[in-house]
Amino acid sequence: MPVVNLWLLSLAHWGIDLLTHMLPPVMPLLVRELDLSVARVAALATALSVSSGLLQPVLGAAVDRSGRAWLLPATVIWCGVFMSVYGFASSYWVLMAAAVLAGLGAALFHPLASVGVRAVLGRFSAGGLSIFSVGGTVGMASAPLFATMVVGWQGLAGLRWSIVPALLVAGALVLGGLHRLPLIRPAASGSAADGSHSPTSPAGGAQETPAGGAHEAPAGDAPASPAGSAPASPGAGQEAAAPASPNALRALAYLAGGKFVRTIAQMAMANFLPLYYVTLGAPESYAGLMLTVFLVVGSFSAVASGYLADQVGRKPVVILSSVLATPAFIGFLFTGGFVQAAFLVLTSACMYATFSVVPIYGQELVPTRPGMGAGLLMGGVWALASLCLIPLGSVADWAGVRLALLVAALLPLLSAGLFLPVPETRPQSKPRLALTFPSRLVK
Repeated sequence: MPVVNLWLLSLAHWGIDLLTHMLPPVMPLLVRELDLSVARVAALATALSVSSGLLQPVLGAAVDRSGRAWLLPATVIWCGVFMSVYGFASSYWVLMAAAVLAGLGAALFHPLASVGVRAVLGRFSAGGLSIFSVGGTVGMASAPLFATMVVGWQGLAGLRWSIVPALLVAGALVLGGLHRLPLIRPAASGSAADGSHSPTSPAGGAQETPAGGAHEAPAGDAPASPAGSAPASPGAGQEAAAPASPNALRALAYLAGGKFVRTIAQMAMANFLPLYYVTLGAPESYAGLMLTVFLVVGSFSAVASGYLADQVGRKPVVILSSVLATPAFIGFLFTGGFVQAAFLVLTSACMYATFSVVPIYGQELVPTRPGMGAGLLMGGVWALASLCLIPLGSVADWAGVRLALLVAALLPLLSAGLFLPVPETRPQSKPRLALTFPSRLVK
């Protein structure tokens, strides 16, 4: 059932990102019906984004210590409850508290679910995480449609129906048994205290076999025991995660730095792209269409790059996409017509190539702290990068949108330099989710 469970986690990601991205589409309604300023309404969306992003590394570390799979459906319901508050409350500070608390649920869900991907597949898999990530992308795209539908039906009070998709998604997770996932893997008998090592190297990469390939325990099995020690007994209790080594944390810092720089460029493109087309004289409908193209291509790229990274390694995908993103981005800014559209597609493919690869890369670097690694790279980095849009917006006001995007275009190349010191973590040689039929069915 790993494929079914993986898609259930992707469905949960859809629900969380649907719920936590409903504020921007209803901002005009909040301004009009609650007599709020645009700045105060924007602060609600900012509070939700910051609380859901900056807290992810902290809550991810908590997941590593005491994973509680029942929190997967609980966090979805949590977000649904607090987003439905917007259909009842008229006090600004009640709305602000609801935004922060909904963000807290999303902050816990993301590292919890990313560790869940590993649990259902039995190993780290960028391809698997890319399927999980697509659910979030579709959720973000669905938020305006859902919000527009419910407020068109009942006005601002329609937001109380946010609880319905939350309950449906949570119910699907419980029916699939994901609330009982063993998120903390049984520990091997050896420990850092007695000098034995885990199956991963101190730098966080997977242990190499003599042939140079990655060695990893079969899916669903406990990690291999060190030579000369007895394997962990099936009924043994679970052990708290060991601390990551200094080398692993240093590598994770370089990876997070590179991801942070890349993410600024990616967010600048996603946020300023429609405005750039309008400054060129294009109609707003065309600008919106090109933004859709950018996001759709990026979603496909995230999936394809995840599976590619499982075959050739994380580092080649991360560095090559960073090096290619800068010339593609610059080409987009200084061309027009079909050539510009082609450069836009290439830019999107390069920008989103690391969307699911980097979180898995980080988990492999600190395999005893996968929740913390995923929370840092899926939430913390994104929250900090979003704050950098303010100075880029100031550059756009001062010297034009093209110059602001040109500054952003140079950032992926800078990120490649930060990725260079990060050690490779070789993937399993054979993918877990092979798209083949069992031999007994084709004889």
